Formats: sequence, structure tokens, C-alpha cells
Amino acid sequence: MTRCPIVLFGLFLAMSLALGGIARAESADELAREAQAALTGGEVDQAIALLREAQAKDVRNDRVQALLGRAYLQRGDAREAFSHFTQATRLNPEDTLSRMMAETIGQFPLPAGDGKAAATPGRSRALSAEAKAEREALSGQAGQAGKAAGKDRGGPFRVVIDPGHGGMDAGTPGLGLREANVALDVALRLARVLAARGEDVSVSLTRTADVSLPGWARAALAGFYDADLVVSVHAARAPDPAAGGVAFYAFAGAPSDAVAAAAVRVENAAHESLAAQAGRMDTQSFHAAARRSAGARDVLAAGQAARTMAAAMASGSPLPLRGAGAGPFRLLDEADAPAVLVEAGFLSNAADAAALAVPEKRQALAEALGRAVLAVAGQSARTP
Repeated sequence: MTRCPIVLFGLFLAMSLALGGIARAESADELAREAQAALTGGEVDQAIALLREAQAKDVRNDRVQALLGRAYLQRGDAREAFSHFTQATRLNPEDTLSRMMAETIGQFPLPAGDGKAAATPGRSRALSAEAKAEREALSGQAGQAGKAAGKDRGGPFRVVIDPGHGGMDAGTPGLGLREANVALDVALRLARVLAARGEDVSVSLTRTADVSLPGWARAALAGFYDADLVVSVHAARAPDPAAGGVAFYAFAGAPSDAVAAAAVRVENAAHESLAAQAGRMDTQSFHAAARRSAGARDVLAAGQAARTMAAAMASGSPLPLRGAGAGPFRLLDEADAPAVLVEAGFLSNAADAAALAVPEKRQALAEALGRAVLAVAGQSARTP
């Protein structure tokens, strides 16, 4: 009789261990949820371990592949991120976000196993003749991806150029011009100007083709490329008759003036316009992956950069200079680097639109913007 409690206790312990083992045998989707929470908390290595376990349970789970892409993006491993985003797209063609990220990363030569650049995957969308020529010329100069986050801050000044809008987001029209095309053309020309500096400046772009790229993904790429400065190029159609000229905007909690407020409304609406296109990779998870600004330091640096750029553009600009301002632009708030939004003219302004329609004017504008960026780089070199 005295053995019964012992036997019952042994059975209870065995059942408890068995049930515990069952509880630990999580499904791929459950592991993916845990990994997503780990990524949001910045625990990248833990997330990758969980996702590898999930992949072993279900090799055809597109959510797991998409999260692996996100994890390696946060780690700064372009090749692995590209591989998993591509696999997620193959498994689930409706996962537009993974496709966007694969297209974006694939715009640049990926590091081969020996550390050398490998061939860039072909693009599925064509540029206009002018933009294609600019892109090819840029590739011959400095079409390489930025450095992985967390590495030595020495070396060249790292600039990420973000051509606003693109793909499904055309931006605002003005006198027959499409803002996304204007932004891409000016951005590519600016990249060539800066690439001509050789080792002084490292240039990366968030897009080099007419592809859709949500604002929160643009913000994530600022950290991925380890930027010293982000320059987001636009040419908005602002609902304010006073809007005109070249304006440089940094982040602030409130608009600096009425034109800045109008630009904020237009640009923030575009920033959020692709939120419904995220597929199974929900917007909020990638928004969390876009490591937010380090705080006051980046905000102050961006404000100084905007003023420096405006001062450097005081002479030689083919368009009137509006100057430096600020406002609650979401892209600037979310970018993990000092970020400046440049309205390279306003397509709602007839004189600006007429100038932006001329290739020579866009080239002159890009050269003036290049001098402005180099002024910020020079100032950064002097700052201890």
C-alpha cells in the first residue's frame, strides 16, 4: 500500500514531462511569432535560431522565409536577406513586401563568398532612356551596397540617397511630369556627382528603378547601409501657392512654416500609401524593424545638415532657394541616421516644373546638391 503514492507520483511526473515535451514541440508558425517578437526587441541572433528551427519543421512556410530575410537585413547580411526574401516570394507570390525588399537589395552587387562583389540580379522593370543611362553610368562608378551596421565608423562619408515615391506611388503630377521620375533622375545624377569623389564618399540608393518601396522600408535601409546622412529627394505638388524653390527639411515636432506643413501632409500621405500592400509580412513588424532614430543626437545633426546644405546651395542653384525648414515628416523620424528631405523644386510651381522638365537643369541641380552634401561631409570630418 505504501508503494501506491510513489507509483502515482512517478506516473504524474512522467505525464508532466511528456506534456512539457509536447508544449515545447511548437509549430513553425508559433516559432515564427516568437521570432518576430525577438526581432522587434532587437534580439536578432535569438530570432534567427528560432526561425532556423521553424524552417526545419516547415521548409515551405513563406512567413518564416520572410522573417529570415528581415532578420538578416537587420544583421546587415545582404546576401542572406536577398536569398530569403526571394524564397518567400517564390512560396507566396502575393507577398509584395518580400518582393519589394528582394528588388531593393538586388539593385546592388551582392557580396560573393570571397567578399568580392557578385553580379547584380536582373531587374524586371525598365527605366526611361535617360534614367537607364544614368543608372548604367552610376554602376560603373559606385553602385555598391553600403556597409553593414555596427562596423567601424571610419572611412568614407556614407550617403544614402532616397529617390522619393516610385512604382505604384507616382508622387504628384505637375505639367506633364511624374514626381517619381523626377526624383529618380535627380537622385541618380546626384549619386554620380558624389561617386566621382572616389573614396571620399560612399553612395547607396534605396532604389535605382521605378519600383514601389514603402516609407518604413526606406527608413530601415538607412540603418542597413549604416548612413552618415540620408538625402530623400522629392518634388511635391504642395497645396500652397507660396510653395516654390529648393527646400531642405529636417525632422521637428511641428512645421516651421505653412509650406513645410503642406509638404508634410503630402509626403506623409505617400509614406503610408503602400501599407495595404504588405502581404503576410505585416507593416507593423517591418516598421518595428526600421530602427528608429537614436534620438536628439540624430535630430540635431539633421537640422544642422539641412542648414549647411541650404547655405552651400546659396550660389549656383538653377532653381530659387527656399532654404532650410523642419516638420514632422515620418520618414525623417523613422530613419536610423541624420536625414534630410529635399524638395528639389515643387511641381505645383509652374517655373519649378518648367525647369525640372529640362535635363540640363536637372543636371545643374544635381551638381548643386552634390556640393551641398559634400559641405555636410566636410563639416562632419571637422567634428570630433
